[in-house]
Amino acid sequence: MRTERGRRPRFLLFGGGALLVAAVRWLLGHVTAVEVRGGSMAPGLLPGDWLFAERLSYVFRAPHVGEVVVAADPRERERDLVKRVTAVEAGLVTVHGDHPEASTDSREFGPIPTSLVRGRVWLRYWPPSRMGIVGRRRPASSPGGEG
Repeated sequence: MRTERGRRPRFLLFGGGALLVAAVRWLLGHVTAVEVRGGSMAPGLLPGDWLFAERLSYVFRAPHVGEVVVAADPRERERDLVKRVTAVEAGLVTVHGDHPEASTDSREFGPIPTSLVRGRVWLRYWPPSRMGIVGRRRPASSPGGEG
């Protein structure tokens, strides 16, 4: 009897630890870090800001107007763009920078397929003085509400 009792907690600890490791690995597979490199999203996001973007929500739903997303550049797919969603329609997403004079966005290359959206930006984690949630807001260039 003592042997069985001694094994249960060890088994539960091992099983719980393995489950925790699996959950963290799964979560990390759905979160990516990205650096802001240009001034297209100023003043909210500045060059040198580091962001976390999560992909999981786009498995279940399309991007929403006002969200900041990481998307593959349709002209050079290995390059990431950080832009705000201004319209969503028929499997296409229109993205714009918050600082239009410094932004290359859908005004130049048109709407992009939702499949090019790699994740929704939700947190700025660097620099520490600017750490915080990156929320959704209605873009200035968007005439309507949610899309």
